[in-house]
Amino acid sequence: MCLPPPVEDRRNRSDSLEWNDPKDLMERSNLLKWLFIGLAVLLFIQFGPKLFGEEQVERQPLGSLRDDTQAPERAAEEMCVIEGEGFKAELSSRGGSLRHFWLTLPKYQIVKEQDQKLPLDLVSTTLESRSPLRTDLRLLADAPQQQVEFHDLDWKLAAQDGKSCTFTHADANSDLTKVVAATGKSYELEVTLSVKNLSAEKRKHRLTVEQTAYHTQSETTGSFLQPTTEWATETIASTNERTDRQLPTDFEPKDFEDKEFTSEKWRRTPGDAQFAAVSSSYFSKIVIPIEGPRPAAETQIEEIWDSRKYRKQASDPNHGYVYRARLAYPETEIEPQGTTTYKLVAYAGPKERELLGTLGHNTTEVINLGWFSPIAKVLVSYLYVLHRAVGSWGWAIVLLTMTVRMLLFPLSLQQIKSAAAMRKLKPEMDSLNEKYKDDAAQRAVALQELWRKNKVANPLVGCFPLLLQMPVWFALYTALQTAVELYHTPFGPFIRDLASRDPYFVIPVVLGASSFIQQKLMPPQGDPAQQKMMLYMMPAVFTAMMLFLPAGLGVYMLTNTWLGIGQQVLVERYLKGRDGGGIEVREKSSGDDGKSAPALGKGKARVRG
Repeated sequence: MCLPPPVEDRRNRSDSLEWNDPKDLMERSNLLKWLFIGLAVLLFIQFGPKLFGEEQVERQPLGSLRDDTQAPERAAEEMCVIEGEGFKAELSSRGGSLRHFWLTLPKYQIVKEQDQKLPLDLVSTTLESRSPLRTDLRLLADAPQQQVEFHDLDWKLAAQDGKSCTFTHADANSDLTKVVAATGKSYELEVTLSVKNLSAEKRKHRLTVEQTAYHTQSETTGSFLQPTTEWATETIASTNERTDRQLPTDFEPKDFEDKEFTSEKWRRTPGDAQFAAVSSSYFSKIVIPIEGPRPAAETQIEEIWDSRKYRKQASDPNHGYVYRARLAYPETEIEPQGTTTYKLVAYAGPKERELLGTLGHNTTEVINLGWFSPIAKVLVSYLYVLHRAVGSWGWAIVLLTMTVRMLLFPLSLQQIKSAAAMRKLKPEMDSLNEKYKDDAAQRAVALQELWRKNKVANPLVGCFPLLLQMPVWFALYTALQTAVELYHTPFGPFIRDLASRDPYFVIPVVLGASSFIQQKLMPPQGDPAQQKMMLYMMPAVFTAMMLFLPAGLGVYMLTNTWLGIGQQVLVERYLKGRDGGGIEVREKSSGDDGKSAPALGKGKARVRG
């Protein structure tokens, strides 16, 4: 930073201005004036609309679209229950859709009031028109020759046996049959729909089947104190061309003008659908086409808030989003007495890799592994191998971290060697920091010369191997963060759930102490004040992070820290025994007066580790 010279220096220069020169004062006054004007403009842009006018709240252009028409006189509602592998489902005759989908394994029970444990219900919507597995046969409102009259039909529960439900609907033009049945596989339902045209003329329909979820903004958004949440949700549309993931930020009012949106305001992914899904951190609801015309995959995230009661979305405590992902089949025309049949599979359950792999149709893509997914997939596959060998997810994480650390050891070796050499030079570095404490440029030159004379790599160069390791560590971090296998899984005497934070704060405290030890072993960098800041800041950061991150990530970070300390100590001990425990510091010539001057104060010295 360039600072103005002291006052006495300016007064000794005939070509300089005095501090009280009128021109100088005027220039500074103009500068302050423009700074003040700029600040006022920024404040007006930020707060002006709130102070001087009603703030305009943009809304999604969905209000004029009706996809929930129903008969004015409704038939009595009938319920049907299906019990399958790992789940219990309840369906309604209104829409023939899901009202509840409970996960029955004890692992997926949730604690309610008074410590009562209940099975987790993956159906979070209440409106009939937003229920999972809702089947809609209506075309656009102005289309002629509609096969059915309403979006939400009243079905008749024709048969049920605990493993399947048969719904029928008949009117003057249509004879519909919808069968929902357990497949015998975990968390799977098969849906078969038959559409018969009873009219004397051709009729048209367009089938859509969707999966849905509703979550409030507070449920899906992390915070500084809790950066991850298990209900962070996205919609996924996968086709034979690509897989698209969407968040609420992809459905802001201006986004509906994009070319990807249909006239019904759904975002369509190019290609034939492989699946459409609504997916949270650990659970996913998926719909997959099996038989029938090839559908498109479409998504929509609908913002929900009470605009009559609250002027802004943030003021409504129930402000949230309905996440919708559907298969949209092409418009189909049926001859008189003709029949069209559709078959699809619906999955609603945990995002376990083995189950999704068995389900097929590229459904493992519902697990979002981020930018380094190829590396993360390899790590997760190896984690499964370790779990089968030791029978514990906690110990599998420990062994996985050890394996990765050993494989990356060659990259860490140069960094550790540099750290050992830097520690031996610490007295000389402290001396140079003190000598040139007021001259950063000269201090840097002196340190570079010290490192060169003793053949020590620049600390920045030593960080390069660490940067090469970062993709692996990020991939491992993401893999563990999305592993539903850790959900409600205990480990050891203190960890009750590897997927949630440590309630006793054992891991954060131990990790903070371990990080402090590791920082003590790191080479000194920067001036003493910076060294002291790093010594205490890094452990504090790690401790604060682990107060709210899942315990499974804490096991990984703690294991990695201990392995780093062990590698550092063992390598330094080896180097100390090999070179006798010291490095020679040589003299250098001054160059100006021809006399010999010690580079570091007192001729030759031997620095002991």
